[in-house]
Amino acid sequence: MLSAFVSAQDIRFATVDNIKLEYIDIGAGDYTLVVESGVGMGVDYWQPLLADLAKLNVRTIVYSRAGNGQSGSVDDISLSASNRRLALLLQTIKADNDKLILLGHSFGALHVRTFAGRHPEKVAGIVLLDPSHEGFQNALSALDKDWADRDNSRLNKMLQQQPEWQQLQQLYQQNAVADHYITQMLPTVLVTSSRLNESNWWIGHSPQGKKVWRQLHASLIDNNPNAVHFVTDKSGHNVPLDGKALSLKAIDTMLFMLSAG
Repeated sequence: MLSAFVSAQDIRFATVDNIKLEYIDIGAGDYTLVVESGVGMGVDYWQPLLADLAKLNVRTIVYSRAGNGQSGSVDDISLSASNRRLALLLQTIKADNDKLILLGHSFGALHVRTFAGRHPEKVAGIVLLDPSHEGFQNALSALDKDWADRDNSRLNKMLQQQPEWQQLQQLYQQNAVADHYITQMLPTVLVTSSRLNESNWWIGHSPQGKKVWRQLHASLIDNNPNAVHFVTDKSGHNVPLDGKALSLKAIDTMLFMLSAG
């Protein structure tokens, strides 16, 4: 169900690689904010934020990756394939410039990092909202392997029909993404949720798990002098919805950093 401020006409479609991609293109400004969503999420997830995003001095592109929302499905949903499709989408809608701000929530952060790593000349800054990290599952196993394995098995059963979840599991196994350490080099704003027991059975939301989560996030920017890290216990993992004000503050902080630089 679309919110009152977004009509059916605001949902657009572009065909890239013979695949229909759903997107919304709102606002205007010198920079273009490109939004990558979490596992299985797309345009609709961001509806509560669109009115606020439209008021910013920035053009905002929110899209649904292949297989999500109203976008077409494909067999290859790897980060590299998704990055290629995004690059083609931006070309198609004339948003392919050198002033991109990439925003990634959860699993979308891995897409942001690899896209920026492949196209550093086009990306002015990166905003990560409670980002997934490829080392998280291994770090949880190091804490308590039996507990971590049991919980991951439960999560796999819950999400086994979600292809992007399976893709994330593969990235956990590889414990690496090809981002060329881009968050150490580009201006980056990072938001970490420290709220405990959001899922009271999962090791990832235990005090030990959350400590690892914060440490992994901090490692993304620990050598970057142009980085800001917000840590909050006021929001759970769904920072764009639970912490809307903080999400907007993260974007404003990035715009301020770029204007000051």
